[in-house]
Amino acid sequence: MSDPKRFAVLGNPIDHSLSPEIHQQFAAQFGHQIDYSKQRLEGEGFSAFVRQFFASGGVGLNVTVPFKVQAHECADWHDNSALQAGAANTLSATDAGIGAWNTDGLGLVNDLINRHGFDLAHKNILIIGAGGATQGILGPMLARQPAAVAVANRTAAKATRLAQQALVEHPQCRISGLGLEALSQSGEHFDLIINSTSLGLDGGQVSLHPRLVSSAFCYDLSYGESARFAKWARATGAGMVADGLGMLVEQAALSFSIWFGDQPATDDIYQRLAERIDNDYT
Repeated sequence: MSDPKRFAVLGNPIDHSLSPEIHQQFAAQFGHQIDYSKQRLEGEGFSAFVRQFFASGGVGLNVTVPFKVQAHECADWHDNSALQAGAANTLSATDAGIGAWNTDGLGLVNDLINRHGFDLAHKNILIIGAGGATQGILGPMLARQPAAVAVANRTAAKATRLAQQALVEHPQCRISGLGLEALSQSGEHFDLIINSTSLGLDGGQVSLHPRLVSSAFCYDLSYGESARFAKWARATGAGMVADGLGMLVEQAALSFSIWFGDQPATDDIYQRLAERIDNDYT
């Protein structure tokens, strides 16, 4: 029997990551033998670790907070998904060197449409936060032709800059940036509100006016104990609430298909993890 193919997820923190379990379940569907580990890194050692991992025969890496921009920078070539985002969450050994992809945005879109029955076409969408997570999801969301997207951030200039960059790729879309303070005075109605900030990972409180969520679908990119925005939205009476577990599973499935060419089924592993997380945090 040949040695298992080596994979890892890189991040800081990383202990909470479900990626090894998810990918082992995917591999079992096709009879692949894999060795998938978690690696907590410090910023200055990231690029050296990636190069050594692939030089020693590693096949693929997933990358999470806070290394997605560094993952993009240390790749030899970039899929369009990574170019659009300016960040990468998936690296793979290829004949042309280390390739970079970003599966976050399409993973989110797949979860919204296929699991929650929410099509983004013609919807009014609010994204809270203008960091790397928003960079990763904007392109695939805009490709679904929503009516309008607003990016709200503590620093309005950062949100405006991100909106302007997105308009270059999607000039037909209505996308704007604003500060969180301006948002609280807005009378706008949103069909979908996405929290892309690290609220829940680094503490902090939700600073959103309750009337904004009363009839909206509120989606938190965090999951489990970290999904503080989802908990707040549920308690505040949001129309519908979901955390980011489905996105995590769907983006992992896309990474797996990049490495193996196989598209794994996701519903069973999602259900098992959702039940376990509910039991842990309720």
